[in-house]
Amino acid sequence: MNSVYDKYDHKKSSDNAREWLLEYEDWCDEAAKKKITVGGIAYDGMPKAHSYDPDKRIVEYTNATNQCRRRELVLEYIKSKGDIHETYSSILEYRFVKHHWSVTHVRMKLHLAERTFTRMQNDALWEAARIIPEDGILVKKQSGR
Repeated sequence: MNSVYDKYDHKKSSDNAREWLLEYEDWCDEAAKKKITVGGIAYDGMPKAHSYDPDKRIVEYTNATNQCRRRELVLEYIKSKGDIHETYSSILEYRFVKHHWSVTHVRMKLHLAERTFTRMQNDALWEAARIIPEDGILVKKQSGR
C-alpha cells in the first residue's frame, strides 16, 4: 500500500525540517529582544529616547514567542507517540533545537551506536518534516524527465 508521503522527497524535506528546527534559538533571541518592558515616567512630557510603536512591538514579541512554541509543540507531539518516538524527540531536541550538541555527545547520552544514531536521526527528521505546520517543508519529488 502506498503511503500518502511517497510523493515527497525524504532527503530535501528532512533538510528543510532541520533548518526549521535550527531557527529555534534565533526566534527565542528575537523574543527576548522584543520583550515588553515598562518605561519610566516622562515628567516634562518630552521623549528622551527612541519612540517605539507599542502595538508593533507586542505583535513582534508575540510572533517570536509563537515561533519558539511551535517548535516545542512539534517535539512534544513526536514524544507523545511513545516508544521509539521519545528517542526521536530527544535527538531532535539535543541536536537541533536547544543545545546543538555534537553527535558523539548525544550518542553517548542516549546509549546508541553510530549507525543506529544516524538512522534514527534521519528517521526523526523525516517524522518532524511530516508534522511541521509550515508550507514548503515537504518537497515533492521531481517527476521523471
